[in-house]
Amino acid sequence: MSKLVLMICICLMLVACKQENKANPVPFDKMRHLMLDIMKADEQYIKITLKDTLQKMQRENFRLYDQLFRSYGVSKEQFYTSYKYYEAHPIEFKELIDSIDATIVNERKKR
Repeated sequence: MSKLVLMICICLMLVACKQENKANPVPFDKMRHLMLDIMKADEQYIKITLKDTLQKMQRENFRLYDQLFRSYGVSKEQFYTSYKYYEAHPIEFKELIDSIDATIVNERKKR
């Protein structure tokens, strides 16, 4: 009986590992640039909506996101799946966020 349980556990681990390997996230550098541009789009959108409160907030924001996804050749699903992947891998996620932060700091220094 214990051999059966052991075999089932091994099979489940193999299946889980294969499923994780199937997740092909957006490459790190592309994801970094895309997330940075999304943050910039959000910042711009907030500036616009503060001036014009009649703007349809959600629709316009999603339209900007869709434009960014198309320009990077990434679908919305790929982006969110990749985001979840990076969130599930804390070291890579920290590197991603730190890289974005460093880019923002460098851009502000140039201004």
